[in-house]
Amino acid sequence: MKRFLKFVVLFYCMILMENTVYAETEKVIYSDITAYINGLPIPSYNFYGATVVIAKELENYGFDLNYVNEERCLYIEYNPEKEVTANYDPQKENKKIGSVAFPVQATDIYARIGGHSTDGTSYSSNGELIISINELKEQHSCYVTWYEKERKICFDYMPYWKINPNIDYEKEKNENISSFTIEFTKTEQKEINEFGKEQPKFHVDGKNEQYLSFFRIIWCEKTPVRDFSKNWFENGKITIDFCIREDTILKAEQLIQLLNSILTINSEGNVVSENIAAANKHIKVSINGESVSVSAIELRPNFDGYTYYIKLDKEIKNLKEIQSITIECK
Repeated sequence: MKRFLKFVVLFYCMILMENTVYAETEKVIYSDITAYINGLPIPSYNFYGATVVIAKELENYGFDLNYVNEERCLYIEYNPEKEVTANYDPQKENKKIGSVAFPVQATDIYARIGGHSTDGTSYSSNGELIISINELKEQHSCYVTWYEKERKICFDYMPYWKINPNIDYEKEKNENISSFTIEFTKTEQKEINEFGKEQPKFHVDGKNEQYLSFFRIIWCEKTPVRDFSKNWFENGKITIDFCIREDTILKAEQLIQLLNSILTINSEGNVVSENIAAANKHIKVSINGESVSVSAIELRPNFDGYTYYIKLDKEIKNLKEIQSITIECK
């Protein structure tokens, strides 16, 4: 009987040994690449060709970290309103490029950045996850750019706001139109935007606005990442854009002819400066009762019609400052 019990115990021990998952140990090495978060250097390393950082360090650079043990998940999200406390100076660091910085082990804990799970196996050092800096771009209005000559990789957040008006697109579109008017008035109410943030809500009124699909007003901080000097987006100015869809093109033919005659950026992306005066003659915009001039109009075909981008010569970084907007085209 004792021999039988010993056999059973030995058998179960063998099963447990076969099913035990041993932590896979790898090496993180020092790199000549410098990583930056919004212009500030952050300690970084090389792991199988990727530039990685210790996730915990991100808290000093404006990121919120929240670990949920039940999910074995570390949630990481950039918070532009969080105080930055980073004081890392790479010049003071004594490191030998190519040497081992520290070992890491495979872990079942994973990270979600901006709602996206990180790719592949996760690794940690002393219980702290390492994160590829390239994964940080999986957040709205965030960019990661590699500069080969300077041997640096940079994360940049670009402040951003957007108004998506509640336009009744079910209104009849039976008339031939050559103009439109849209008025925005801020209400006491708030609304939750597509990123889960609270922002002011605007009441919308107008004429022929139902012909202008996907209408929005947007502002993006001018980014140091790329040159958008001829682009409607990310130019540091307020931009209005809307689409005239194929099913309304015939009814909006006169309006399309007007808009096309005052385009200030042609199909090659070159500025047609002589049309700027005409653009301001036919398009009148006011914000908080103050007249705002148009600096550019661009047309781009899309899968369902034509999209117009109207850039204003105005920068308002905080949506809360806007009380009213009136846009008239005729």
